[in-house]
Amino acid sequence: MDEQLRKRLFETIRKDFDIDPATFDSEKPIREQISLDSMRFVGIIARIELELDIELPMSIMEAKTLHDFLTTVDETMKNRIS
Repeated sequence: MDEQLRKRLFETIRKDFDIDPATFDSEKPIREQISLDSMRFVGIIARIELELDIELPMSIMEAKTLHDFLTTVDETMKNRIS
């Protein structure tokens, strides 16, 4: 993932939801590391879609780890550019 995109995502999450994704273990389930219910997760997804002007696939809801989440966003951005 492009470092600038990663920073932008992290800043959006940190600013709007007071969660510091840099403290996550990218291979552990996100929900084990923070209290993140489905509504809050949908809010994060919606904010990122607005920020990046993209539409993330529904499969993003199945992301278990930060790595899975970032990979889906990265692939969506690459497909948008191609």
